[in-house]
Amino acid sequence: LTPRDDGQIALTCANADCGPAERNLAYRAARLLAESAGAGRESGGGPRGVDIALDKHIPPGKGLGGGSSDAAAVLAGLDILWQLDTPADRLAELAATLGSDVPLFLGPPAVRMTGRGEIIEPAALHSFAAVLHMPDFACATADVYRAFDALPGAGRPMAPRGSADFAAAPPSAWRASLRNDLTAAAEAVNEPVGTTLERLRACTGAPVSMTGSGSAMFILADSAAEAQAIAAHLPTDLPGQTVIVQPNPW
Repeated sequence: LTPRDDGQIALTCANADCGPAERNLAYRAARLLAESAGAGRESGGGPRGVDIALDKHIPPGKGLGGGSSDAAAVLAGLDILWQLDTPADRLAELAATLGSDVPLFLGPPAVRMTGRGEIIEPAALHSFAAVLHMPDFACATADVYRAFDALPGAGRPMAPRGSADFAAAPPSAWRASLRNDLTAAAEAVNEPVGTTLERLRACTGAPVSMTGSGSAMFILADSAAEAQAIAAHLPTDLPGQTVIVQPNPW
């Protein structure tokens, strides 16, 4: 983020297709914060602008929250850069208007989200590793949500499942109970979602879950060694990319 004094917000992007700037979440986050702050005019300062250089390494269309984390990073970074001192609850409120999962990326590192994503509680999290498979196809979030709305029983309130501290135990104790209510919708939008999930389950013998609205899938493990052992069972001709991920040390 590089400040500019002409009130303009500009976005450049590398390593992935970020789409039109005005639709990109990083750009929209900057515009939203500028509008919320009145573009600096109330305090007598000049209009606030910024050059955003976005270097994407989280592939889009995989349900991994790459765009949402970009938006949260811009909100948090510009709040410092523009010296706004926005209260944390107000920043989270702005984040929620960009997407239900955006407040998640403002911290803390592990949370339990309820409501439509705007109610956040810190959660204890056991150390873990995960085998993350990113297929060679994507799922459009809007299409998946439309398909979810068309499913039988859609619209009924869903009761929160699990307690805020269930993830304090090793993942092997609870990974089999994970459920993603968007899975059936993603399978309806993109048939390979279902076939890939079944193939991963068959070859690893482990519970496999879908990330967000898809298309990525993951298997939780108690340690990196266990994750590597699970990954060793994956077929070499599986389309896409598979990596082992662990929480950031910070």
